[in-house]
Amino acid sequence: MRRVPPARSKEYGRLETLLAEVGIAMPPLPDGAEARLKEREDACFSTRAFKESPLDLQHYVRKAIAGASPDYVLIARVPQGAGSCVLHYFVVQGPLQVFLQLACGSAAGRDRSTTAANECFRLAHELVAAVPRALGAGRLSRSGRLTVVGSDLVESFWEIAAAGEHASQPGRPSRGKTRDVRRPRQILEEAVRWCRGGGPLA
Repeated sequence: MRRVPPARSKEYGRLETLLAEVGIAMPPLPDGAEARLKEREDACFSTRAFKESPLDLQHYVRKAIAGASPDYVLIARVPQGAGSCVLHYFVVQGPLQVFLQLACGSAAGRDRSTTAANECFRLAHELVAAVPRALGAGRLSRSGRLTVVGSDLVESFWEIAAAGEHASQPGRPSRGKTRDVRRPRQILEEAVRWCRGGGPLA
């Protein structure tokens, strides 16, 4: 049976064009998001309104972990001086919470940052596809959460939690480390591996 393509808003088309202009592919979107995306500010698209800048990553992470965020997706390019910007991809959908904050370099480093962003979005697609396996295996519950935070600006981590319980933290730094230096790609790779049945990487 032929699959009917999802309805898309004009803003979705603009977002797709903005990303394509800098060589970046679209990240995964929850069902129905294509029709609900709106450009809330210049180059900031989301399925609901927000007051805080995406640069305040920890604000969004705290609200999601506390269960205070309804499902949404946010994709934004925020300028950060000297021709650079920060690309944000936040999605809260059921038990999955993903927050990516990726530095986009100036012209000199753009190829490298574009490649890194596309690799992260490829892994985000893999993560979305792997979550049903984790649910089916009982590793993740529909009322729990899998939180994945990959940032080039602040510390990255991933963790899992059952409903109403503190998170176990397979993706937190090892004891004795004062700061986690893993890149967003590594965090995503570990979360995908865990969803597929593997343990956390050393």
